[in-house]
Amino acid sequence: MTLTGDNQQPIDSLSPYLPLLRNILVEAGAIAMRYFRTPLDVSAKPDGSPVTVADTEVNEFLHKALKELLPSAGWLSEESANAPERLLSDWVWVVDPVDGTKEYVRGSPEFAVSVGLVYKHQPVLGGVLNPATGEGGVGAQTETVFWGMTGRENPAVELEETRVSVSRTELEDGVVTPYAGLVGSLVPVGSIAYKLLRVAGGVDDLTFSVQPKNEWDVCGGVALLQAVGKVYRRFDGRSNVFNQESQRIPSGAVATDSILADRFLEARLPLTKARLRGSGEPEASAIDPSR
Repeated sequence: MTLTGDNQQPIDSLSPYLPLLRNILVEAGAIAMRYFRTPLDVSAKPDGSPVTVADTEVNEFLHKALKELLPSAGWLSEESANAPERLLSDWVWVVDPVDGTKEYVRGSPEFAVSVGLVYKHQPVLGGVLNPATGEGGVGAQTETVFWGMTGRENPAVELEETRVSVSRTELEDGVVTPYAGLVGSLVPVGSIAYKLLRVAGGVDDLTFSVQPKNEWDVCGGVALLQAVGKVYRRFDGRSNVFNQESQRIPSGAVATDSILADRFLEARLPLTKARLRGSGEPEASAIDPSR
């Protein structure tokens, strides 16, 4: 089966491709696991982030498999050279072959394969798999399939009750500390894609990050969140728009249900303003603490 890429194709027709995407994610994860916890040569990319043979081999597999599924789609991946012609495409694959490479290299099972399909700048199909734990999910519109996951028996209804996954790096750096009192408990977890999967699948109630992200980090997870009726809200108040000229998303964000997201954003604003006043930064940047 192959998607046509016809711009008139109804978006809801993507649901039959959920099992195909699941199979692709599982195969990609198997490639990553071949190298997991083995001696690896680690190279540094121009931005200083690590890259391994697992990143490149998973990327090559995903490019072949996903382009076969939708040949006319553009391509945006952390491990591929930027292709400006993607900006001319309505359909674009947005891919992170191994999100959480630092954790992967350390042998930590907190990494993920993340795939999102964007149609006219909006994610309409997505999937995330943590091959080390066997947790995964795929979603399109209002249909989802999760596996290897057990959601919380009693999801939080109040912000103070939430179980919240946060970046281990951000926790160690102290940048999330000012907001710890707003929520129930903090759980350090590597890989933003994996954290979004956990929230979409109900393992955690909420996740937030104060640092900027790239489109490939979150696109698959945002598609999953949308499919289960949850949200990914940027701190700067801007809408989620993908396949932009710059893949950088210059804002922190919170992912949870819409009610908890509104409460979190309202509660964090005075804390951020106070922190910025203490640091001498202009209060105008309070809307985006990643500045």
